[in-house]
Amino acid sequence: MRDLPIATVFNNTELAIMMSDQIVSTAIAETNIYDITAFGLGAGESISTEIVGLEKLIYCLEGQLEITHNEQVVVLEAGSMILLDRGSYHAIKAKNKASFQQIHIYQTEENEQMINKIPHNETIQLADQIEIVPNRKSSKSLVQHQTLTLTLFALDKGQQIARHTATGDALVQILEGEALITIDQTDYTVKKGESIVMPAEIPHALEAVEAFKMLLTVVKTGE
Repeated sequence: MRDLPIATVFNNTELAIMMSDQIVSTAIAETNIYDITAFGLGAGESISTEIVGLEKLIYCLEGQLEITHNEQVVVLEAGSMILLDRGSYHAIKAKNKASFQQIHIYQTEENEQMINKIPHNETIQLADQIEIVPNRKSSKSLVQHQTLTLTLFALDKGQQIARHTATGDALVQILEGEALITIDQTDYTVKKGESIVMPAEIPHALEAVEAFKMLLTVVKTGE
């Protein structure tokens, strides 16, 4: 993870810094296949028309965004997102001070859809794409690639993900609830709207202090 702190809890306003009359970007990861970037926009600031390579996921972190795509206008609020298709012309404007995270897939070896199991070209709530199952933990894989995985998890209160290691840095973003995350021998409490990066090759574990949902992004070594 390029510009993010490691093993430190941070919130959405620290992930994407919002300043009046400015656009501030935070690079999270970049390869020749994709980039993951967070943007903070002052009220009224805009990003002019761009064209989607293969796919682009735009996830609103704070505030309100006006997305114009293919002659349609939609509004994203905090927690909502839209997944745009290949070749979509789109522009982004902050209706008030706002921030978002994007995952832009330029191309893949197969040149096929890489983000799966969520609808395209619709405004949706990211947290609503997975359900908490009583006394269980569940997951939904959105991206499975040799350099990137993107997964939604839902854990009921008391459920755990056992201690393990990963081959790449892993960004945890809590969408609902509260998690206790142990990295090596240190415990961190991470709540809705907060995130933490679990570094590659360092043992970590997760436990649901309250039932919680998270988005897990793993940027793998060898990218």
